[in-house]
Amino acid sequence: MDDVIGIDIGGTNIRAGRIDRQFNLIRKETALTSNFRTAEELLACICRMVDRLNEDGQVNRIGMALPAPWKDGMERIMDITNIPCLENMRMADVAHYFPDYTLYFENDVNAAALLEAEHGSSRLHPTSMYITVSTGIGGGIVVNGRIHQGSHGYAGEIGGMIMARREGTSGAYETLESLCSGMALEETSKRCYGPQAAAVTLFDKYEQNDAQAISAVNQWVEHFSDAIATLKQTLDPGVFVVGGAVIEHNQWLLELAAERARDKVLEQLKDKIHVTLPTFGPDAGLIGAAYLAYINDRGA
Repeated sequence: MDDVIGIDIGGTNIRAGRIDRQFNLIRKETALTSNFRTAEELLACICRMVDRLNEDGQVNRIGMALPAPWKDGMERIMDITNIPCLENMRMADVAHYFPDYTLYFENDVNAAALLEAEHGSSRLHPTSMYITVSTGIGGGIVVNGRIHQGSHGYAGEIGGMIMARREGTSGAYETLESLCSGMALEETSKRCYGPQAAAVTLFDKYEQNDAQAISAVNQWVEHFSDAIATLKQTLDPGVFVVGGAVIEHNQWLLELAAERARDKVLEQLKDKIHVTLPTFGPDAGLIGAAYLAYINDRGA
């Protein structure tokens, strides 16, 4: 019974995988989150995934990562903005779908952050921060080998970081997520190139030296570097590990953002901004979810 199942429920994709103690992904199942309108449909699909992953019946633990604030002992899923069908759902009702398993829950980025801190790109740093730039933007903070959940489970929810007042409004604000997420990039691409454009269109046009794309990407770098500089001067992590689909497909963005951030911090921090990719790549969230089961099993 050494294997565990990890479930990473994201705003775009649901990933489930069977993982062994060496963090090998033995088998993987995926589904599009947008295929489901209700929590019942979504969780029933995950149950079918789990059944296929555990055909031999040897797995009895599941780590489940959710894109929502999480603190140990929370009873409901709250502020899961990218998957509204799960909003306000009781954790006990989620567990009801998996009666033969012990479930462990955590915020999705926190799970990836802890995995990277103990076994990945940030393992040499007592304090680190994992940032994912995908459909939305989230962060996870690890201090001395433990996830910092905050007083109410909202530590690391950097997607809601207010960056500026929205132009032409009196009370609306631009956030890091509204400016730099995959969804934001897609909206920018559609404005520039029409309703059929996607985020990848913007980067394709950038490589073709298109003026609109260059301007949009430069703005992304400016906004993201603002966030890195602010987080460095408030939390001072030893390293930022940055993943998610946007970065996975455009890794060159990281150094551009890091260079701009170095121009924005206090003098003694300019050479202390370290930004890197996750060791576990695009599966960091999925393997991190499974890792929850292992660390809870050992009593961590």
